[in-house]
Amino acid sequence: MAAPSIAGRPTHTQAGQPILYFTFDDGPAADTPGVLAALARQAARATFFVVGGRVQSLPRTLQATLQAGHAVGNHSFSHPHLAGMPEADFLFEMNQTASAVVQAAGALLPGGRMLLMRPPYGSHDEHTEPWVNALGYAMVMWDVDPEDWSMPGTEAIVTQVLAEVKPGAIVLLHDGGGDRSQTVAAVEQLLPALAGRGYVFHSLHPDEQ
Repeated sequence: MAAPSIAGRPTHTQAGQPILYFTFDDGPAADTPGVLAALARQAARATFFVVGGRVQSLPRTLQATLQAGHAVGNHSFSHPHLAGMPEADFLFEMNQTASAVVQAAGALLPGGRMLLMRPPYGSHDEHTEPWVNALGYAMVMWDVDPEDWSMPGTEAIVTQVLAEVKPGAIVLLHDGGGDRSQTVAAVEQLLPALAGRGYVFHSLHPDEQ
């Protein structure tokens, strides 16, 4: 199965507007609806890297994410470090999540399957990307990381993202894995501020490129 690529993703629209790619890891979770609401107010599209075990717990939140037009990617089933993991365990993590997503919201998935994957913690070794590609996924890392998972404060998250973004950048945030109220508040501030700079917000799904 040919793997997609995000390497050549656009940095600007045909009209010349700079593009940013917001991504959210570790959901679906209690704060996901807050993130979805903030994105909707700015007509923004984003990409959510979901954990299979969480999908099983909150299938309706996953459905709402896809219904809103966002992309969904594979973030493993139990959020382990992938570096050094045997291939059989890796395949279990990927395939269990894919099955959970299809069971929860398969009819809403473009093409009926996910095309993107992000390793938990960014943990990977020389085997990970070839294995990911063999399953038909593009492995997605990031360009801007305000470490919102550490709860540094809404202002710190906003300040770092505004300082580091550039056209075509992938921003790493989290909608799950703990209390993400700071992230929700940051997104509510970041989107209008960045829109004021001319940015538009796309998902990483290949159909939107």
